[in-house]
Amino acid sequence: MTGNGSQDYFSRNSANYNIAEDLFMQWAKRKCTYCARIGFDEKKSNISLFYHLNPIIRNLPDYIIKNNGRLFLVNVKGTANIKEKEMKILPKLIESFASEKVPLVYAFCFRDKEPQFIKTDKLIELYEAGIKKVWSDGVVYKTIKL
Repeated sequence: MTGNGSQDYFSRNSANYNIAEDLFMQWAKRKCTYCARIGFDEKKSNISLFYHLNPIIRNLPDYIIKNNGRLFLVNVKGTANIKEKEMKILPKLIESFASEKVPLVYAFCFRDKEPQFIKTDKLIELYEAGIKKVWSDGVVYKTIKL
């Protein structure tokens, strides 16, 4: 079973498989000289009460990769739907994790396509251009145009 970005939180995370991260790992094995998971895998984590952790800790970048001689911190997304609360803390994530030489980027991964990498400043721009929507569980999000 896999989740998708049109479902509420509990439906998405009841899935035991994250296709976007699997697609990203397949790409990284072909293209990167180094790839390591550094963030939490909420699908496989057995951490009870995970969402009581500080949002900065919960939102550790998913991976660190070395590609074309450069390091990148990567958050993997399998949907163009971005939660408002994630965008609100994005400046803190950039400050906490990114550096001039090791940027934080987002990889949007979909079947039959190469990952689409977006820098955080571009992601903010795309998000601001979107229209607010609300899932059935009250979570506010926008669908960005990739």
